[in-house]
Amino acid sequence: MRFPLRTWRAASAVARTYNLRPFRVLLEEATLYRKYGLDYHAYHHYRLYEPGRSLEAKGRYLPYGGSRSNSLWTLLNPPRYWSLYDNKLIFNRFFAALGLPLARILAVYDQRSAHMADGYSSGTVEQLAGRLAKVGADGFVVKPVQGIQGHRILVFAGPANDAAGMFETLAGERYDAAGIIAFAADTAELVAQNPGADPHGFLVEERVRPHPELAAFIGPTLCTVRFQTLIARDGSPRILAAVFKLQPGTSGVDHLLHGAVGCWVDVNTGTLGRGRTRVNDEYTTTIPGTDRSFVGYRLPAWEEARLLALEAAAAFPWARSIGWDIGISDRGPVLIEGNERWSTSLIQLPAPEGLFTGELKAVVDQLKGCAS
Repeated sequence: MRFPLRTWRAASAVARTYNLRPFRVLLEEATLYRKYGLDYHAYHHYRLYEPGRSLEAKGRYLPYGGSRSNSLWTLLNPPRYWSLYDNKLIFNRFFAALGLPLARILAVYDQRSAHMADGYSSGTVEQLAGRLAKVGADGFVVKPVQGIQGHRILVFAGPANDAAGMFETLAGERYDAAGIIAFAADTAELVAQNPGADPHGFLVEERVRPHPELAAFIGPTLCTVRFQTLIARDGSPRILAAVFKLQPGTSGVDHLLHGAVGCWVDVNTGTLGRGRTRVNDEYTTTIPGTDRSFVGYRLPAWEEARLLALEAAAAFPWARSIGWDIGISDRGPVLIEGNERWSTSLIQLPAPEGLFTGELKAVVDQLKGCAS
């Protein structure tokens, strides 16, 4: 009963805003679901109720999530290739070997590898503490080997000044090696959001600092650009869309679930447009917590970042569409991660129109034809 009531209330709110009858809103919502598979969440979060667009134009929007998104990922990126992107150690080794710029891995922790004596892998508190004492002076990032959605990530600025063996995050929280291990061991969110992932290991990576212009404009968190790429029918890599994940806080995590704003980016110029959050369905134009607008801001080193996305996409063309997170750092663009199960809503929320059109739709139709 709860879902029908929520649907009716949402339709009634839209009807009041646009002087419509609720049943007309519900009819359009049902038609979009029946004809294009766009559900309640897509209809309201993408603001498909707004006037001025045809039903066909609304039908070109990507799914908000769920089984339709899963079908899209599976078609474009066959599951046999997922481990290249899911496992951040494999991802780093593969793309770094091709000469692409990535964060250096400083340590790998897994309690099951305590027998390894390479000075690099850690499996005990003592081993990790010893490794951090050697590599942690300039800050570092702790993240699960098979993490998702920014869960269980810590970004450290460096050692605490008044406590040996302690390190301080961007937010001022303090952890020693034992505390880091305990933090990483709380894997409930990871297991729930990424079923089948191995929750035991985590990486210690160098902290990649934002470009000085971005640090002055936003703050210390490395905010990445999500480049959505596509291997076209002719085999060439293309950029479908770009969204800048603006995070002014000190969490160190730029995921929208952690308060970031997804800002539309003009792919040709690197100029920011309006943004969206996960908090509500309204557009936003200001940096959270300030009255400063980000609209019209031009990202530095844009052409280099764009070319890096295309180079990464071309490196493994069997995965046809990947969501790349590229940080524009103080040393230039850096490839942070690739997402084979990319968030359709992240790139669609701030987009001025539906993205399931043109070459993307042509590739999907071609792949469906080959599978039938």
